[in-house]
Amino acid sequence: MKHISFEIFPIKNIKENILFFNYLLDKNPKFITVTCGKKDNYDFIKKIKSYINKKIIPHIICNDIFLLIKKIIKFINLKIFEFVVITGDNSKFNSFNIINKIRILFGHTIKIYSGIYLEEHKITKNILNEILFIYKKKKIGINMFISQFFYNYNLIEYCVNILKKIGINKNIILGIFPKKNIKEILYFTNKCKIELPIWIIKNFNYINFKNYYFKNIKKIKMFHFYTFNKKKYVEYYLK
Repeated sequence: MKHISFEIFPIKNIKENILFFNYLLDKNPKFITVTCGKKDNYDFIKKIKSYINKKIIPHIICNDIFLLIKKIIKFINLKIFEFVVITGDNSKFNSFNIINKIRILFGHTIKIYSGIYLEEHKITKNILNEILFIYKKKKIGINMFISQFFYNYNLIEYCVNILKKIGINKNIILGIFPKKNIKEILYFTNKCKIELPIWIIKNFNYINFKNYYFKNIKKIKMFHFYTFNKKKYVEYYLK
């Protein structure tokens, strides 16, 4: 089994989340990230950190630079020094300039993970521009990249091979979208501008995605699961 990590989102029911956390901990993940949903992740992480003995990495959305710095300092006070810094769904700009300012302000006291696409999305013009953007991010001090989920294996392999040539492939964690029904897949792939090949749409209920991901992407040692806080979605891959 390759190395794994998980992403969850905060909910009001702390006890329910602790049960889910404990289930994920049994899978021995490298870390667990907590995204920003409708509920802010700071108060949630502050409450749950005392129950969980595992590395928790908060998502930080690039909006107001001063609020972002304030939030990082609050997390440092909780002895959290690693962050996933992302653009956010509502932002019209990429996270490059803000990440650069964060690195200058905090130096290497903190570890920065960055979300990336390995295909076209709402900001990039084409895939080669996106690869150049990843390279520039690495130069300003990104420690690790977590990709959006994907279904077009050939495109991902192409990108990974290019990144390998410029020395970045060891810093990439590929995202995995949990097996859901095809209507939900179509909704999220359209929302995130993810390419969904026709052959997958036609054969969705007959494809073993566990084999598709783990056996095809042999050059990647780690995967990141977007769990949607659903145990059954994780079980499909890890049973």
